Amino acid sequence: MRREPLAPRREHLVLPRGLRAALVAGAGAGLLLGLVLPASADPVYPSARQVAQAKAATAAKAAQADAIQARLIASTAHLEQVRAGAEQVAEAANGATLLLAEKTQAAQATRTRAAAAAAVAQQASDKVGQLAAQAYMSSNGLGGLDALLSSRGPQDILDKAAGLSIVSDIRNRTLAEASASSVVAGVLQRQAAQAQAQQLAAAQAADAARRAAQSQATQAAAETARVQQEQATMLSQLATLRNTSLALERERQQGLEAQAQARAAAGARAAAQARAAAAAEAARRAAEQAKHHPSGGGSPGASTNGGSGGGSGNGGGGSSTPTPRVTDAPPPVSGGVSAVIAFARAQVGDPYEWGAAGPGTWDCSGLTMRAWAQAGVSLSHYTGAQWGETARVPLSDLRPGDLLFFGDSGPTSHHVGLYIGGDEMIEAPYTGAFVSIAKFWGRPDLLPYGGRP
Repeated sequence: MRREPLAPRREHLVLPRGLRAALVAGAGAGLLLGLVLPASADPVYPSARQVAQAKAATAAKAAQADAIQARLIASTAHLEQVRAGAEQVAEAANGATLLLAEKTQAAQATRTRAAAAAAVAQQASDKVGQLAAQAYMSSNGLGGLDALLSSRGPQDILDKAAGLSIVSDIRNRTLAEASASSVVAGVLQRQAAQAQAQQLAAAQAADAARRAAQSQATQAAAETARVQQEQATMLSQLATLRNTSLALERERQQGLEAQAQARAAAGARAAAQARAAAAAEAARRAAEQAKHHPSGGGSPGASTNGGSGGGSGNGGGGSSTPTPRVTDAPPPVSGGVSAVIAFARAQVGDPYEWGAAGPGTWDCSGLTMRAWAQAGVSLSHYTGAQWGETARVPLSDLRPGDLLFFGDSGPTSHHVGLYIGGDEMIEAPYTGAFVSIAKFWGRPDLLPYGGRP
């Protein structure tokens, strides 16, 4: 019987007892870890609800930021209205002060004329009295008849009659002069009384206007401080909502305002160019009409004036005031404009004060008045008067030294600046600000015509 070979004998590794216990413990721990930890680290995604909540929160912040931005824009517009209102009242006070000066001068002149007329009337009255006394002293009851009866002949009678006639003429003329001078004196005394009453009324109006301007300036300063504080709070809120800084938000707001001003300036320039083109076209048509109808002086002239007024009215600033007639404005005073602008530049940095005309503090019309005085040109301390004292110049034809007016109309304008070229003017702007160089294109109340002294 064949015997199968025997399988090789396996030898078993015998481990020490301590090591075997350690391996068993490690295997158990690994098993436990396998039971506790997941087999793989799968990513965790936000739920649809969480996504919706995040989107809603982002939208809410954006809406809050937009609302704050709108409030900032509205507050800036409100400040401009407050300042314009204060300027309007301040210039009204300047106008009332100017009117008081005119009424005072008129009253003084009328009093002087009345006093002179009263003196003449008194002299005439004295002459009448003297004649009456002479007539009384020389009369014995028969008067002129006694002189005739005592004559020594016909010729003597004629001579004495002629003398009596001359005396009578002198008496009559003296009486007439006395009567006339008395009437004139009475008329001038009544005029003086009226002028005095007008002066008193103007003084009361000027005092009321000054008090109103002071009150308005105080209110404007307080409102400006309140709004600026409110704007600072809103900028801080924007910085929080947008996760930026207050400085960055200030820069952003300044940039947005600059963009808005640039857009407005572009529109204003385009409008000024359109007005200039329309005026040039109207002038060309008028010249053509005059060429074809040289003898029709009356009718063409009337139609030309009507057409010019209509064209200008379409480009004017305020509908309540007719557009001023544009004439050939005189050129600026040669050699004087540089002195005007240099003086205005030297005041940059001085504070605004309504009613002030230097030194050290200025309002808008006070600055332009003193600046043009450097060239020997006299302007009144009132924007409305300066409008009337200067020639109309379209904005497209401005030259350095010309005046820029702001308001509803020229006579009621509330602000004036000195044009220095480009897009810049020197102005004394409003309470709380300082004389500065500023841009003017795009300001909503800029009138379409400047003034050339």
